[in-house]
Amino acid sequence: MKTLFLAAGVIAMSLTSTTNLFAGKYTSAVAAAGEMQGRILWCDADANVSALDSHEKISELVEQCRKANITTIVMDVKSLSGIALYQSKIAPRLKEWKGRQYPADFDPLAAAIEEGHKAGIEVYAAVNVFSEGRQGGDKRAAAFVNPDWQCMHYDIERWAGSPDENGYPISAVNRLPLPGRLGLITKNITPTEDMTADIWVAAVGEDWKVRSSGLNKTALLSSVPEGCFLLVGSGEAGKWLRERSSVGSVIELVSKPKLVPVGISADEHQAVFVNPANPQARAYEISIIEEIVKNYNVDGIVLDRMRYPGIRADFSDLSRSLFESWLGRKAENFPEDIFTIDPISGSQIIRGKLFGSWMQWRAMQIRSFVAEVRSAVKKIRPDAKVAAYVGSWYDSYYEVGVNWASPKYVPNYDFADANYRQTGYADLMDWICTGCYYKYPTRADARAAGAGEGGSVEAAAEQSNEVVDDDTFVYAGLYLLQYARDPEAFKRAVETACALTQGVMLFDLVYIRDYNWWSMLESIFQKPVKAPHSVPGLIDKAKELRRMAENQSKK
Repeated sequence: MKTLFLAAGVIAMSLTSTTNLFAGKYTSAVAAAGEMQGRILWCDADANVSALDSHEKISELVEQCRKANITTIVMDVKSLSGIALYQSKIAPRLKEWKGRQYPADFDPLAAAIEEGHKAGIEVYAAVNVFSEGRQGGDKRAAAFVNPDWQCMHYDIERWAGSPDENGYPISAVNRLPLPGRLGLITKNITPTEDMTADIWVAAVGEDWKVRSSGLNKTALLSSVPEGCFLLVGSGEAGKWLRERSSVGSVIELVSKPKLVPVGISADEHQAVFVNPANPQARAYEISIIEEIVKNYNVDGIVLDRMRYPGIRADFSDLSRSLFESWLGRKAENFPEDIFTIDPISGSQIIRGKLFGSWMQWRAMQIRSFVAEVRSAVKKIRPDAKVAAYVGSWYDSYYEVGVNWASPKYVPNYDFADANYRQTGYADLMDWICTGCYYKYPTRADARAAGAGEGGSVEAAAEQSNEVVDDDTFVYAGLYLLQYARDPEAFKRAVETACALTQGVMLFDLVYIRDYNWWSMLESIFQKPVKAPHSVPGLIDKAKELRRMAENQSKK
């Protein structure tokens, strides 16, 4: 270890950081000095159900990983649907998949651990933490059994009217409303032949003043005037609009908060999230993690979807009460004091006076949960590791309530004060993999394609390493679907990930199978290595090396 320590010091001196003299250099240095590299293969629950539903198939997977010198297999055993693929007595177990019964007596996690450990490969269990259901999915999932756990999503109702009246509700956006209803049009649409004859259209500018109005609906609908939006109505709505839309008159749009459970307003994967601040939901998630660590000889746990579904959640009464207790005073106008939503776009966030405090409080819920998980895992098995998957797009990741940085790292957020850094949780992790999910391996590749350099594996990996700031090991994740037609780009992406972080995470097994890339992985990873996180005390050596360098720089 002493020889490695000296070699790491030499390597660290040769590494550069774009923002900080020391950030992220020493974890890379100790890994490089010991010729270590994390090579992690992710096995998504939903994508690989049929491919991993027998001991024989698991054994075949492990053998392929052994030949490809993979260090770590991540078995996703609680899907975003909240359904378990291991023998759980807490979470509902998978019964069938796409019309076919799932083997009731088969445990893919137990099989992977047995075969993986025989082959010298680590096996981690991944859990989708706060995603506890899917719209239209299995109603046994916790989000449906406990609907009061669901996040409350901040939607809006749009209203149109003059400043001195309550207004008229808008029921359709960028499509013609039903007869008697009012619609908002912000982009060109194709008028239909069956439009009612009395439909009335008004073009309103950004200053809320009516520019034009009338029955000439075809021209307006097919070519919305620049800097304007259209209000469209027929029947009673048309009459209301006609009476108020003389040229120069004022018709304002306002957005009124409408809080709905995420079971109605889910994310892009139809995932239904439970509230990360809800004590019952947190206890449930921790009980699942404890169950796995107690009953399976996993090398560790990977926490996935340990976040809010988006910036518009959670706005429940519970979160408001907890936030106000933390803040030390009432939020007079909730949720408007956090932010309002532009009524024209329906998506633009307009920050309120408590926006920064709210972002900090949400991120603190996630950090405190990580601390609870780590304590629970280490109490059961001190040698078991705790890791996480996050998106590498750190600059916008605050929207899902997560600060995966080191508490030493100071983010360049205009809403964040010095206290926001306290929400970083990298120091609580044994390793982190960041989804550097971009099709361009390098900055040069992105430039050559006319894209921004930030949309490259290189840029994302560099930022990941610097943000974590030597608090733990970092592995850049690659989304293999993005390289389906370009295996050479995939090879270069792997090289980039391993050069700029301490290894690589491959998402997902399904694509390696589909593209028949096992032999290519064997050619990329020709020698067996150890993953840095698997070496006891190595992260402490990296931190010691950094402290020595920092102290030396002060002399």
